[in-house]
Amino acid sequence: MKLKKNQLLQLRGGKLPIDETVELNLARKHQQLVESKPARFTGEAYAATGLFVVEGRLSGELTMECARCLAKFPYRYDVGVKETFMDENQIEFDVDEEMEIHPLKDEEIDLTPYLEGAVLLSLPHTLVCNEDCKGLCPECGTNRNEKDCGCVVERIDPRLAVLGELFGKLDK
Repeated sequence: MKLKKNQLLQLRGGKLPIDETVELNLARKHQQLVESKPARFTGEAYAATGLFVVEGRLSGELTMECARCLAKFPYRYDVGVKETFMDENQIEFDVDEEMEIHPLKDEEIDLTPYLEGAVLLSLPHTLVCNEDCKGLCPECGTNRNEKDCGCVVERIDPRLAVLGELFGKLDK
C-alpha cells in the first residue's frame, strides 16, 4: 500500500481517509504461519509540520499451524497502527529506531513493510488451536484430540532416574 506525499500536502492539514485491502507477504516470517489472506486497513493519513502520519486499524485472518497438534486453524487479528514519516533531507537530527520516525527517500510512502511488522509483532510466540488442545502422543504421534491412542507415557526426569532405580530395587 503506497501513498503519495504530494497528495497529503495538498490536503493542507486535512486528513485523507483510507479503506483498502492489502496483500501482506508474511511467508516464512513466523514459524507457525501457513497462509496469509488479504488484510483490510481502515484509517487516515495526514501531513503535519514536516511529518507524514498514517494511523488506523489493520484486520485480517491467517492460517496457522497449532504448536501442540500441528492442525491448521484460522487466526484473526485486529491491530492498531500508527506510523510517522519524515523527508530524509529535512531531518536535522540523528534518527534512531527508538524515535519511531521513519526517513523517506522517495515521493511515495510504502506502508506495506510496516503493516507486516505490526501483524508479526501482535502474534503470540506460540499459538494453539484451542486452550484444551491435547497435542500429539509422544509415543505414536496420534493426534489426541481426534482419538485416544492408549499409549502409556511415563516421563521420568533423567536427573532422578537413578533414584527410581534405587527405589525399584528396594521394593523387590
